[in-house]
Parts: sequence; structure tokens; C-alpha cells
Amino acid sequence: MKKIILTSIALCLLLCACNQTKKIVAETPVAPLSGFFNVVTINGENISPTALLQFNRADKKISGNAGCNDFSGKYTQDASSLKIGQLTSTKMYCDGAMKNEYVIQRVLKDVGSFDISNGTLTLYSGIEKKPLLTALKNKQ
Repeated sequence: MKKIILTSIALCLLLCACNQTKKIVAETPVAPLSGFFNVVTINGENISPTALLQFNRADKKISGNAGCNDFSGKYTQDASSLKIGQLTSTKMYCDGAMKNEYVIQRVLKDVGSFDISNGTLTLYSGIEKKPLLTALKNKQ
């Protein structure tokens, strides 16, 4: 009987501790997206040539270059959720860089949330919550 009571008390304390952790994480403010980021991976694979993303917080505008063409569009951020609108792009052809062009624009359409930790931006898919893209904050 003593074992059951002690186990119940331990379980209650553990559950209370977990709830407090969830509360702290939920209340942690998410930094607004802003600045330049150098894209490191797309769908878990390193990319070459490098791509650049810029988030302009004042205009809620995303822009960048995936190795050849410039692109831009609007985005909305609510805490850690992120929605990127229709992107417009220049239409040059650059031998060897077009694979990144298509992949980065496809990935940006699927973004649903993000995280910034230690200068690394990770964009996650909206449905599966899997990492789509990682980028390092540019020191500019």
C-alpha cells in the first residue's frame, strides 16, 4: 500500500513539473523575423551555390536570391507561425543554379512555422512540422 501511495505522489509531482515546463515554453516570446540569413540546407541537404533570405519586419516582406534570380513576396508572422505569400521572381537562366531556384521557392510556399536558436533560423512545414530549410543569421 505504501508503494502505491509513494508512486502516486511521485507521478503527481512529475506531471505538475511537466505542466510548468510547458507553460514556460508557451510563454517564451518569439523574436520577430528580421535581417539577412544565409541558407545552409534545404530539405536536409546542403546547397550550393548559397542562397540568401532577407526578412524586412517593417514591410512584412521576404526577399532573397537563390543563386541566380531575385525573388520577393509578403509574409505574416504570429508568434512562431509563419505564412509566406505568393513570390515574384526575375526570370534569368543560370546554368547549375536552377535546381536551387525551384526548390527554395517550393519550400517557402510550404512553410508553416519557424524557430530561431543561436543564430540559426529553421523553417518548418505547415502540415508535417518537419524542417524544410536552415539558415544562419548574417552578421551584417
